[in-house]
This record gives sequence, C-alpha cells and structure tokens, in this order.
Amino acid sequence: GSIAPPIGKPISNTKVYILDRNLQPVPIGVAGELHIGGDGLARGYHNRPELTASKFIPNPFEDSKVNPPLPKKLGSQKSKLYKTGDLARYLGDGNIEFLGRIDHQVKIRGFRIETGEIEAVINSYPQVKETVVVAREDNPGDKRLVAYIVPETQTTTTTNPELSETQVDSWQNIFNQQIYNQLSEVSDPLFNNQGWLSNYDNQAIPVEQMRIWAGDIVSQVLAQKPESVWEIGCGTGMLLFQIAPQTQKYLGTDISKVSLEYIKQQIEQEPDKYSHVSLAQKRAEDMADIPDNSFDVVLLSSIVQYFPSVEYLLQVIENSIRVVKPGGMIFLGDIRSRPLMKAFHSSVQLYQATPSLSCQQLKQKIDIKMEQETELLVSPELFVALKEKHPEITHVQIRLQRGTEHNELNKYRYSVLLHIEAQPGKVITPTVESGAALSVQQIETYLRDKGPESICFSGLVNGRVANDVELVELLSQPESKQNVQQLRQFLESKETKSIDPERLYELSASLGYSLELCWSGQGSPELMDGVFVRSELAKEGIVLTPLTQKSVVAANWSNYGNNPLSSQFRKELIPQLREYLQSRLPEYMVPSGLMVLSQLPLTPNGKVDRKALPVPDVASSVSTEYVAPQTETQKALAEIWQEVLGIEKVGIHDNFFELGGHSLLATQVVSRIQQAFEKEVTLQDLFESPTIADIAQNLEVLHQVAQNQTSLISETKEHEAFLL
Repeated sequence: GSIAPPIGKPISNTKVYILDRNLQPVPIGVAGELHIGGDGLARGYHNRPELTASKFIPNPFEDSKVNPPLPKKLGSQKSKLYKTGDLARYLGDGNIEFLGRIDHQVKIRGFRIETGEIEAVINSYPQVKETVVVAREDNPGDKRLVAYIVPETQTTTTTNPELSETQVDSWQNIFNQQIYNQLSEVSDPLFNNQGWLSNYDNQAIPVEQMRIWAGDIVSQVLAQKPESVWEIGCGTGMLLFQIAPQTQKYLGTDISKVSLEYIKQQIEQEPDKYSHVSLAQKRAEDMADIPDNSFDVVLLSSIVQYFPSVEYLLQVIENSIRVVKPGGMIFLGDIRSRPLMKAFHSSVQLYQATPSLSCQQLKQKIDIKMEQETELLVSPELFVALKEKHPEITHVQIRLQRGTEHNELNKYRYSVLLHIEAQPGKVITPTVESGAALSVQQIETYLRDKGPESICFSGLVNGRVANDVELVELLSQPESKQNVQQLRQFLESKETKSIDPERLYELSASLGYSLELCWSGQGSPELMDGVFVRSELAKEGIVLTPLTQKSVVAANWSNYGNNPLSSQFRKELIPQLREYLQSRLPEYMVPSGLMVLSQLPLTPNGKVDRKALPVPDVASSVSTEYVAPQTETQKALAEIWQEVLGIEKVGIHDNFFELGGHSLLATQVVSRIQQAFEKEVTLQDLFESPTIADIAQNLEVLHQVAQNQTSLISETKEHEAFLL
C-alpha cells in the first residue's frame, strides 16, 4: 500500500495531539484529527472571529506531561489548540504519519463520515498506490460512497502467469458457455457466424459483411497455394470449410470443445470431402507435439485479441516459426489496432450516447471503456520489429482489411503476413509521393498520365476512421463542444479530404495494378500508405511499403500493445479489497462502489480533480463475468434489481452489494420480491445469498415445497372424504 512519509515529532515548546470527534486521544495507530498547541501558536485569523472560534479551541490537556495526554475539565484551560483539519496517526516509534485531510466530511444514511479515514484504510492495503473517496448521488435520493483506486505498479500484471492462465480460462468458458451455446440454429451450417456481434448495437454483424471479411482472408491464404494448413482458433469453421478443400492436410485447433464438436458434426455429413482434416482441442501456445517444418501456412484469424499479453503473442509466433516450412507463411488476421484504440471506443460511445449527454460525461465513458478493455490490441510496428528478433522472417506484409460496408472489422483491424525463409526474389521499393489531401480522382490521373511501374502514395487519409480520429482530437480540447448532439452535427458537416480504401482497390484493378494498402509508418493513426505496382511486376518479387521496410529494434515489447491482464487484475483486486475494508471498517463506512483507475484526474495545480472523477460503471465494481438471466424467475429478479439500483443490466452472478446496494436498498429489494413472488424472503436471505442465481434457486425451492404441501393437503382431504 501507499506508505506516507512520517512528519516526525513535535519540536520544542510545541504540543501535538491526535484526537477523535469527542476531543479524546486516539490509540497509537488509529487515525484522528491533528491538533497543535504550544508557544508558537497564533492567536487566530486576522479579522475573522468566526473562523478563529471554530479552529482555535480551548486546550483540554493543558500542562499534561504524558503522551497520550490526560484530559482535564474543559472549563479549566487557559491555552488553545488549533484544529488543523489533517488526518494523522501515531506510529509505534512516536513519529506522526500524515494520512490526508478530514474536511471532506459527508453524511450518508444518517452517519457522519470522514472520507479521509476510509482513504487511510484503503491506502494501507498492499496493492493500492493511492485513493480518493467521495460521496456521489448519481441517482436522486441515493447518496453513496465511491472509492477511486490507483493500484501499485501495474506493469507486473503483463508477465503474471496466474493472471494469464485465468484470462485464457475465462475466454474458454465464455466461448463454451455463452458464444457457442446455440450453434445448431443457423441457416448455413458451413458458415456459422454465431457470436459475431457488433460492439455498437450488440446485434449480429450482417452475414453478407461477414462473407466479405472471410473471403478476404481465404483469398490471401490460398494465394500461397498451400498443401498443408494449421488453423489455430478455428472456431465454427468459417475459414476451414472454405480453405480445407484446396489442401491435402488441414489441422484445426481451438480451446472450445463445443465449437470443435460442431465442426466434427459438419464433417461427418461429407466425410470424403474432409477426410484430410484433423481436429484437436489445444491452446494457441501448445505446439510441443507438432514436428518442425510441418505446415505451409499457420493461420491465426480473429484469435490474437484473446491472448492475455504481447509476451504470449510473441511466444505463439516463435513456436509457429518452428513448425512452418521454409518458404511458408504465418497469417495473422483480424488484429485489433492499438493506435486506433481510443478512436474505436470513442466511436462506439458516441454512437450509444444520448444527444443531451455532455462531452465531459462522454469522455468519462470512453476512459472507463479504455480502462476495462479485456482484449489485446497490437501496434503494426511490432511485426516489423520481429524481423530483427527473428531472421527467419524474410519479409512482412501488413494490410488493411477489405470491405465495402464500414464496420469495426475493416475500420480498426488489419492482417499480417510473416513470410518464413522465403526464396530471395526481386525486392520492389517504389518511389514515394506525398498522398496528403489527395483524392481518388487525383491518384487516377497520376497513374494514367505517368504510368509508373511502381509508386507509393504516403499519408493518405483513411476515410473509414478519419471522423473517429477527429472525434478523439475534439474531445481532447477543453470545451470545444457542449454535448453529444453538437459533436455529431459538427462531425457530419465537416468535410475532409479522405479516401475510402475500397475505392483504391477498385482503381488499381481497373488500371492493371496490384495494390498494397498498409498503415502509415508515421503520423496520425488514420493515415495509410498505398503502393501501386504493375500486376506483372508484383508477381516477380516482394513489395515494400514505408512501414515494412523500416528497421525497428524493440526496446520494450509490451509497449506495442495494451495490457488486457490489468482488467483481470482489477476484477480480482476489488473483492479482495472489499473484504479487507469490511474487516476494518463499520458497514456504513465501506464504499459501495470501488473503481480502479490507472491514475487520478488532477487539476492544473496538482490536486485531485473531484469533479472529473467518472461515474462508476457497474462492470468496474463486480468481480464476475456477466451471465444473462435465463429462467423466468431470474429475469423477474433482474428487473427488480435494475429498477432499485438504477442500472441497465444485471448478471445472475453479480453481487448485489458490489453493484452499489446497501441495507436500505436491500430492504426495498426484499419487499419487491415478496410482492412479486408471494414468498417469505428476509433481509438476512439477501445478505447471505446476494446474487440473482442464489435467490432464484431459493425461490424455486420454496415454490416446490409449497406445491408438495398443497398436493399433500389435497390427498389428505380426498382420503378423509373416502372414509366418510
């Protein structure tokens, strides 16, 4: 925990006391308000009698020589004590430790609480670096304590093997239990896009767009004319069923036994067509039993984002290099872009926001989503740096993903081709022209008029993401726009000289060129480089873009990605910290909301900006993965919780008190449950079973007992009637 340096002991002729609210000395190690007396004390504030009277109080310990001092009758003192407003405590060696300010006193459910006392306890937790506790009233009439916590150095989480294991296990459970739990209910069994939902509206991405996405990957893999392919993370077989018929050996592996069983069922419908296909349940890094030089292509599509860290990705790539034949390729598809991470979250939050939401609130929502990101996003430069680390990688291709309809798959994701020990061919290094502010028409005119063998237009503005990057810039400017409605109007009316990437592909094909479209190696993240090479020439060798021909030596590989494990670390930290607080504070002083931040917002003069602290997000306070209500009982309970707690959704394993519940709200919930189900449920039941799953199970048991009793009574009456 955060250990504040002690402020020492009082100097000569100065007396220091640490007192509770009743002006009684607190025991050693217990926090109280610091009071100062002695010869150096001032008489008061100049021309401020009221403030002087409240801060300079009679000294009840005058002439006391012992420490802690012995109280005297309040009427006998002649000297004064100054109430500093500082929270402090005595250490065992007699030194005094400063803990913060106590002038942030709040009143919650009838209790007067010094937030500084709570902060002192939180800061004593070993994994906490700093904290601030505030009272919030986000729902009218429901004032509650929220603690914002900055954990100790978070970089340790990137290499924590236990967290890494937990993260992989978590994804495995999600795929088995949630994403792949209705695999039979699709129109085309060989193209099952179950689980491919848009982050914007949580609806399925249209199957037509998914087919374009898959077709782009399939064409790039088959262009290598592979005889043998290993697909790591084969999912439901959307790529397998298209690529495997063109190969002689195909291995599909996945961590999900459910998805593998589904593929097996489809293969059994046409056993001859897929007789060369093998399936195995494996983690991505598990390659120990695969011989060297076994496959022409190792394919990892839409799986990298589920890796726990950059280090894990590097391990998988290193293992893959070993099993790829010389002249083969590692294809990594659907990689989420780290440089566009904030643009992505900004775009999603703007789409979901109400028009009246303020820009400040929108920024807070974006920051929360950035903090809670559970997937791995990678910078394209990582793959360029791999050439220096692994000489077996002879060249790298980084490509934007195809698609006429703009969606998150082609806006924020890209593909990488790592060519392993490829035969040295012709290296095509095109001349570079500035593409800044160029239009498709201007590029077409240049190509028609000059007809170059190869040319690179550098710094083209990608029209898919230009507005999203502009949004990030707008939100970084103080008071540029007031609310979401104004932001949308500005972005819709703004004209930018940007280019839809798909237009460039169409242009290159119409003029007999091959196009390499890659993220730009410099500048803003919406910039791209387009390399046009005559189709015949492109077949003769490899095409370099400004990014892929760079020489990059990685100093710290972790800097090329975000840290998904920090989200897992926070989920584990919250329940542990809550338990720690419950053992050291009375119930009314334990914050109902605990929110982990990478740093506290500061004012220009370096103090905590309490107004900029974000509204606590439900997901930040719960320690379990979201599982939607399934039964009618669970759905009814979830509706009650949502209404009482004022939140949008509740998972069946979410703890009521972690969601912001407290004893008064618990009383409301119990009352509502009794009315809805006509069953006797007590407050103690909710405290002992604070999840929807547990309460639903208890209610169903009560219902079954009542049915049995009714049946028994009915049988008894029938028997009595028979006897009569």
